[in-house]
Amino acid sequence: MKLAIALACLIASLSLASHTFAGTIATLEQPVAKPVQFVANGALWNCKDNTCVAGSVDDMYFGPAECRTIAKRAGVAVSEFKTSTDKTLQAKELDQCNAGLAPKTSVATTR
Repeated sequence: MKLAIALACLIASLSLASHTFAGTIATLEQPVAKPVQFVANGALWNCKDNTCVAGSVDDMYFGPAECRTIAKRAGVAVSEFKTSTDKTLQAKELDQCNAGLAPKTSVATTR
């Protein structure tokens, strides 16, 4: 019985070892209207001004889909998406992240 428990613990630890966790930062094209906090793929995200930060994101989620989730929840397109371990989305991936989101708008004023 003890051997079975030890083996189960070993298998569990090996499966967890294949996952890497890293801090992830999304730089937004515009500041959020007010601070936002939400959970995406098990990570707690905090958005304030033009930055969303999560302290511990499973590396297997890093990519355009995760970026898109953050952009949708923040309500703002993402200009940069990277981890503390130097993974960064490239331009094509950022386009996938922001596809279908409202573009940046500028307000014209008349005098």
